[in-house]
This record gives sequence, structure tokens and C-alpha cells, in this order.
Amino acid sequence: MNDSKTMASYISCLSKLEYNTALLYRSLSEKTENSLAKTLLLSIAQDSSKHSTTLKGVGDSIASVEVKTKDCANNLGPVWLTVNNYLNEVTAKKEGELSMADLFEKLIFLESTLGEEYYIFVQMQTLQHLTKEINQRYNINLYSVKSIFESIIRDENRHIELIGTLKELAKPKEKDLDNTPIVQYQSPDSWRDYSPANIP
Repeated sequence: MNDSKTMASYISCLSKLEYNTALLYRSLSEKTENSLAKTLLLSIAQDSSKHSTTLKGVGDSIASVEVKTKDCANNLGPVWLTVNNYLNEVTAKKEGELSMADLFEKLIFLESTLGEEYYIFVQMQTLQHLTKEINQRYNINLYSVKSIFESIIRDENRHIELIGTLKELAKPKEKDLDNTPIVQYQSPDSWRDYSPANIP
């Protein structure tokens, strides 16, 4: 990634990937009845949309490039295909037809993979070249650029935690069982008085 156009193209593809990820989570939220799950999914969608905008700005500040879907499929490989497959799966099915617990398992893997993609930019060699390219146009230092990618990585880790919560919410509820213990009281006179005044 020592060529500025290659780097800009790769980052622009990451921007498009995050845009599609935002669409995926937004579509999932529309097909979810649970209000907490809906809110958490929308929160992840908003983060992904923010990442898309930020990455577009970073890419544009390195070099002006036009990337096509085919370029992004080649640049990002499996992660690009995964997001698009999940998006197609979610949009094609109606509410209630999706196995949410299975899908959330897949999304945890997806978020881990996204985090790995951004970790590339935190590696010093890539980051130094990236900063050099941006610095030719703008007065931005190494740590400022590094903090952008570290912030995205933190968000991806938080998304994994939120999806873990969503996975728990999606588990089928057990039938309500009366687990009240059976207690037989022998004599009310022998009950102890547990009022605060009588506790030592």
C-alpha cells in the first residue's frame, strides 16, 4: 500500500463497505419487533454510517479516485461478499422469516473482521505512509490519523458486545414455569420478627 491511489481506493472501498453495513443494520432494525433490539441495531447503523463518512474524507484527502463495486469486491474480498450476502438475505425476507440468533452469530464474526481491516492502518508502516500522503495537502500529524482508526476499532469492539446482547434477546423464551417454592408454615406464632429494630 505504498501507492497513494491504491491506498485511497482501498479506503474508499472501506467507506462503501461501511455504508452497506449501515444499510444492513437499518434493514434489520425495521424487521425487529423488540424495541430494545431495534434501538441497538439503529445505534450500530448510525456508527457504520459515521465510519463511512469519515473514511470517505480520509480517502479523498489522500487522492481523488473513483471506485466501482467490482474494485471493492477485489480489494476487500470475503468481507465485501459477506456484508452484501447478509444484506441481500435480510432485505429478501419478511419479518419473522429470519433466524435472528443465527444472523447475530454471523454479525459478531463480521464485526471482528471489520476490526481487523482497520487494524492494518494502526500498524506503523502503513500509518506513516498514510500520514505522509495526507500531510502533503493538510497539516495533520501521525497521531491524529491513528486516532481516527483507533476510534473505529473501538466502535467495532463495542458492536460485538451489543450484538452479543442482541443474541441473548433473540433467544426463544422458555415457557413460564411456576418456580415458586412450596412452603408449609407450621405455626404463625413461631415466625421470627425480622423488623429492623430486632436485627442485631
